[in-house]
Amino acid sequence: MRKRRTPWALAYLLIGLVCLLIAVSVAASATRVDELIPIVLAGVPGLVLTIRAPMYGVSFGDAGVKYSGLLNSRSYTWSEVREVRSAVVSGTLFSSDVPELVLASGRTDQLPVLAGYGWGAETNLRVEQLVAELEKARTSAVPSRRTGS
Repeated sequence: MRKRRTPWALAYLLIGLVCLLIAVSVAASATRVDELIPIVLAGVPGLVLTIRAPMYGVSFGDAGVKYSGLLNSRSYTWSEVREVRSAVVSGTLFSSDVPELVLASGRTDQLPVLAGYGWGAETNLRVEQLVAELEKARTSAVPSRRTGS
């Protein structure tokens, strides 16, 4: 099983740790109830980012693909995935490429944690490479499943 992560996972982890540090330092000096608001505002997102950031990414192999995002994880067998493509949202100044799974049911499932961003209409090479790897894994796994059935 291969795993690909976003390069931003380390930044998310560090941001989470800073938020937790802020919440703990405010909690250590809090004397009134209204001083607990910053603890909740910084502590909850900090806790979520610190716990989830090391898990961000996509794992894929012969069996299928498993995506771990900010608050949830999803997994699909390759027989459930019809195509892997890049959804491009381009503007005049800023563009984003998001890996997207086209499912056999017709739905699409975007993988937003793995998105790449750039200026203008440039394509993000990291996302294009990830999409190519996922599509290659899907096409190489699906025929072997059909011959085994």
